[in-house]
Amino acid sequence: MATEFFIHKMSEHMDSAKIIRWLVQEGEPIQQYQIIMEVETDKVVAEIEAPAAGILKGVRAGAIDGADVPVGQTIAFIAGLDEIVPVLPPLGSAISVTSSGPPAPPPAPSASAAAGAVRAAPAARRVAKELGIDLGLVTGTGPEGRITEADVRTYAEAAQARPASPAPTPVAATDEWLDITAAQRITGQRLIDSLHSAPHFALTLQADMTQALSLREALLDRVRAETGERLSITAILVRVVAAALRQHPRANASFENGRIKVHQQINIGVASGNEAGLVVPVIKAADQKSWAQVVREIKAFQEKTRAMRFGADDLTDGTFTISNLGMYGIEQFNALLNPPQSAILAVGQVIKTPVGQPDNTIALRPMMSLTLTVDHRVMDGIQGAKFLAEVKARLEKPYFLL
Repeated sequence: MATEFFIHKMSEHMDSAKIIRWLVQEGEPIQQYQIIMEVETDKVVAEIEAPAAGILKGVRAGAIDGADVPVGQTIAFIAGLDEIVPVLPPLGSAISVTSSGPPAPPPAPSASAAAGAVRAAPAARRVAKELGIDLGLVTGTGPEGRITEADVRTYAEAAQARPASPAPTPVAATDEWLDITAAQRITGQRLIDSLHSAPHFALTLQADMTQALSLREALLDRVRAETGERLSITAILVRVVAAALRQHPRANASFENGRIKVHQQINIGVASGNEAGLVVPVIKAADQKSWAQVVREIKAFQEKTRAMRFGADDLTDGTFTISNLGMYGIEQFNALLNPPQSAILAVGQVIKTPVGQPDNTIALRPMMSLTLTVDHRVMDGIQGAKFLAEVKARLEKPYFLL
């Protein structure tokens, strides 16, 4: 039986994606999980995998490179060699399918679609954006005239080598206007909606990180041997928070359609971003992951964030979020809820702080601020305080993680 191929949701508010390029042509064989398409969403560039093995058939008219495709709308089939598939209407038409008859011609491209139809590799688009180069001015040397990263860099070097124009007559300075990216626009709107729809409150504790840092030192060599990476504070937080969520399921819940949904799987999002915007890639089943698995996933997400290029499932199904700004020198902050999740943990820098001891002496301790923002519809103050205290206690006595 033929399998429908479509682009599914990769973030809460995603409703369409632009096809960057097909990696498989109609009539070619496909293996299950083979990457067959690259798309650009409102946040990232993503690779779309084949849901089944077979032959790519019945590609929808208009579903070409540069086209915007609605989420969930069938654009092709993966079927057996001799299997007949339905004929899909052109992109932009009704989504019902017919079993016979020639497809209608695709609609004429709009000016905006034509402008976005420059054939360029994702790396070339990224470099062009970084260097401020119009891809329409670059000559492509790749297959079928596709612009490569090397083409963009060659154009940039040639532009720098051109004689400089005479200096213009100085004019009065003017303010600069910057366009926001799609990711920034979507993130901003979601946070506005979050503030308006959810009753926020925040709780803050200071955790003594002495034992957590000792554990980190003890595990550094082992983790580096397994992953080639250092064990980070964020990785420790993921493991500690995952264990605490298992004991306090209301913190691993969401408010949806007027009801509380308590999630059985613990999927922890780790807020990350660059100049293009903020994303929250998700570590699935975080409470079941080893140190090496958590460290590898965080490292992979960091690399993907630099290019804003993620897999189709990297940004979905989060049940709790950690936002760590300690590496930027931030001591304490309140994070806004990532809807529809019920809580988010904001983490500050580890700072040596004078702390009173049981024997009435004062000692310097590495202290870290933990601020929990909560949706009051899901958790009250006592429930939130108990969860935050659990996180603090596990950070201060983390040897259960060995």
